[in-house]
Amino acid sequence: MARWSRFAPDADRRLVKGLHDGDDDVIATLYDVYAERLYDYCMALLDDRRAAADVVHDAFIDAARRAPRLRDRARLRPWLYAAARRRCMQRKLQLEPAEDDPLKSLDFLHREALFLALRHDLTGEDLAMTVGVTLRRAEARLNRAQQRVPDAEEYLLGATAPVVPAALRHRVQHTGTDPELAGYRAEIAARGGALTPEGMPRQPDAPSPLARRWAFTSVGLFSALATAFVVLLVMNPNLPVPDIQWPGGKPHTSTSPAPHPRRSAQAGAPGAGDDQRPTTEPQSMNSPTPTPSPTTSSPGHRPGALVVSPSSIRFRNHDTMAALVISAQGGPVNWTAAASSPQVTLAQSGGTIDDHGRVEIEVTLNRGLITLPGSATITVSGGTGQVVPVSIAWDISVL
Repeated sequence: MARWSRFAPDADRRLVKGLHDGDDDVIATLYDVYAERLYDYCMALLDDRRAAADVVHDAFIDAARRAPRLRDRARLRPWLYAAARRRCMQRKLQLEPAEDDPLKSLDFLHREALFLALRHDLTGEDLAMTVGVTLRRAEARLNRAQQRVPDAEEYLLGATAPVVPAALRHRVQHTGTDPELAGYRAEIAARGGALTPEGMPRQPDAPSPLARRWAFTSVGLFSALATAFVVLLVMNPNLPVPDIQWPGGKPHTSTSPAPHPRRSAQAGAPGAGDDQRPTTEPQSMNSPTPTPSPTTSSPGHRPGALVVSPSSIRFRNHDTMAALVISAQGGPVNWTAAASSPQVTLAQSGGTIDDHGRVEIEVTLNRGLITLPGSATITVSGGTGQVVPVSIAWDISVL
């Protein structure tokens, strides 16, 4: 059976204290307790022994430096899983289940919730902190998965645990204690990303607190507008229907009412223009972006052509991450990228690509508790004055 017993919170507190005090022996103890569990989890996500071993190694080194920042030191276990998860999410995940896998009908997030809860005994707050969502959302995700695959526990507990590479323990101990590798340890911790206010590794696919507040505000504002509109309809049934825009959706241009005959006559009369004020045409979110000036380059180097792929991205169901590839042809390219909606964030906003080089940008959709369907545009500029729009669209999601 590949289910591990839960480690005592008091033992986690002692381990965190030892890491805080700089006790070199604690790293070996930490490895002995959690290495098999983390390696099993990483193998489920990556299906690559070398990549899984690298993630486990970096998670332990990161823990030695930053786990003592935990607000609740009894949460060391979810901290380690969250640190490993973040690093796996930044690699190519093995999202396709086997044909005989009873979990194949579930998407990645629901399969992961079942795997962590049934095989690794991470439930409640531990599960929520590991995947970087609220307790309510984590429980809803787990309950939904259990309802759809009620016999998942037997399958998950019966699967054989992968064997951890024999040399990994020595590698972790050496990296974590050698004084000459202090800079390397700092680099590994820096790649672990930011921590939440609770001291947990922040997950790249989890909505930020700002996005959650935006979602609550949007839903509240929309409800208030809908209520006010219903009251107005009751008071005046002939009230014209306004053109309401969904958050993140494409803006619509309302048809202007016909001018009043008397005003038209006044406008055509001599001197009528004295009372007129110049008007400015509002620019919509999808208006053409001004063409930037050609990229300047050093003498002897002509700027290349910008190639962006794909030309459109669609987030389905609960998807929150995608990749955008930018490459240069015929010369180096200085590029910039920006999204038209705050719901879409980019891991990079600009840089330089050598001739025939490429860069992959992580595109994140910040979903809230309730995400309405919408769309946005990512505008990539650079090269010889090129402007390449990439259309973004997403489906509705709840929880």
